[in-house]
Amino acid sequence: MKKYGLALIATYFSLTNQVAATELKPWHDTIYSTEFNGSCLIQQFNQLDTNCGLKNRSEIDAFYTFGALGVAEANTTVELELSALNSRHKKFGFSSLKATARYFLFNDVIGDPVSLAIGASCSTIFKAARNNIATFDHGGIAGEVHAAIGKEYSCEQFWVSRIWGVLGLGIADVGYPWARANLVWEYNRWEIHQLRIFANTLWGFGNKNLPFHSSFHGYGKVGYQAIDVGARYGYILPSNVFLGIEYAYRVFGRNCPVCVNLFKIEFNYPFSL
Repeated sequence: MKKYGLALIATYFSLTNQVAATELKPWHDTIYSTEFNGSCLIQQFNQLDTNCGLKNRSEIDAFYTFGALGVAEANTTVELELSALNSRHKKFGFSSLKATARYFLFNDVIGDPVSLAIGASCSTIFKAARNNIATFDHGGIAGEVHAAIGKEYSCEQFWVSRIWGVLGLGIADVGYPWARANLVWEYNRWEIHQLRIFANTLWGFGNKNLPFHSSFHGYGKVGYQAIDVGARYGYILPSNVFLGIEYAYRVFGRNCPVCVNLFKIEFNYPFSL
C-alpha cells in the first residue's frame, strides 16, 4: 500500500507540475521550459529463449508511461517518470517510478564540435514488473549512469538531421550489472514531420540462463542480450503538441523473449514560461 501511495503521489506531481518522461538525447529545450509526455507500448511475442532452448509462449503486454521534464538551468534537466503495465502476469499494476538528472557539457547548436550530456537515473521497481518475464528488471531499487553524444545539421532556423548515441551502465539491489548502447538517426522537415530510425541494445551480465520451469523473480542473475531495431514517425501540431507512432522488432534475443513486435503511440506537450 505504501508503494502504491508513492506512485499515486508521483502521478499527481507529474500532472500538476508538468515536469517529462525520460529523454536521453543530447539536446534540450530552452531554459525554464517543461514538457509533459505519455505513451502506450504494446509488446507481442510467441517464444522465449530459455535454459531449455526455445519455448513457445504467446503473450501480449501493454505498458503505459507518464512523465514530465523540466529544464532547471541552461545545462541541467530533471525528469520524473511513472510506468504501469497490463500483462499476463498482472491485470494492471504500477511497474516503476524513475527520477533522472542530466548535465549538458557541450552543445553543437551554439558552436561546440558535438553535443554531450551525462546523467544518472534512480528507479523503484514494483513487484508487478520484477516478476514479469516480459520486462528487463533486476530488483526493487535500480540505478544507471548514462552518456549521450550527437551531432546536429541545420538549415535556416530548423534542424534537418541529427545522429546520436547513448551508452549506459546500471546495477540493482539484486544480481549483476547491465549495459545499454543505443544509436539513433533523425530527420526533421520544417518542424512538422519527423522520422527516427534507431537500434536499441541491452546486455545483462548475469551468469544464469533464463529459467523456464521454475518461478521467475527478475533478470538480475540472467545473462541476457536483446537488440531491437525500429522506426518512428512524428507529427507536430500547430499547438506544438507532438504525436508519434513507432514500431520495433527484436532482431536478436538471448535468455529473453525473442522475435518481439513492439508498437508504441506517444505524445509530448511542451510548455515555456
